[in-house]
Amino acid sequence: MKRGLLAGVLAAAVAVFVWLAAAYVDGGSVVSFDVRTAEWVAREMPGWAEWAARPFTWVGGWAGLTAVGLLAALLLRLVPRRLHDVSFLLLTGVGVGVLTAVLKSVFERARPDEGSAIPLPHSYSFPSGHASGSVALLGGIAVLVAERLPRRRDRILALAAAAALAGCIAASRVILNVHYVSDVIAGYALGVAWLCLCLLVRDAVRAQVSRAAESRDMRAAPEP
Repeated sequence: MKRGLLAGVLAAAVAVFVWLAAAYVDGGSVVSFDVRTAEWVAREMPGWAEWAARPFTWVGGWAGLTAVGLLAALLLRLVPRRLHDVSFLLLTGVGVGVLTAVLKSVFERARPDEGSAIPLPHSYSFPSGHASGSVALLGGIAVLVAERLPRRRDRILALAAAAALAGCIAASRVILNVHYVSDVIAGYALGVAWLCLCLLVRDAVRAQVSRAAESRDMRAAPEP
């Protein structure tokens, strides 16, 4: 991916997160919308939708994402000369988890209390860890897969599939009434921002390693 595009997406995602965080602190229309939506979900959400959301919410939890990440890391270790991709996945998955936990402790937002189809987690609500974690990790895996695909259409499909799955995971948290709408949007934005930052760091490290290798080759080359 081009660095300019990554930087632009990073800036846009950070702007969305900051706006939602400020809106939560302000307690205005965004919070009112969150509460009304949670109340509607508690009253009107059909049982079949809640059951359909459960698999997605499991995949987006720490156990599901850990299993997906470990499987992806195992497969990547079988690819010659691409072991650095495992480090990239660790940075995206573990890093976004730590960042989300820190932000939760900063904002300390309580979860919806209108009733949930599953037991409420003991952690705070803003931002959604399911949303941020799934976007960062699944997006990172999709990028690595896309880099190995020859056709542009297939690369786009891989990235779109990861974005759609992360979107379903985020939506499942609202459907099950364990997060407010702004929680999952903020989490999604946070995951996108972290993924872009990790990609920029990876590209910078690759460029530095490439320059160092070229410098060594030039020094090792025999003089005419």
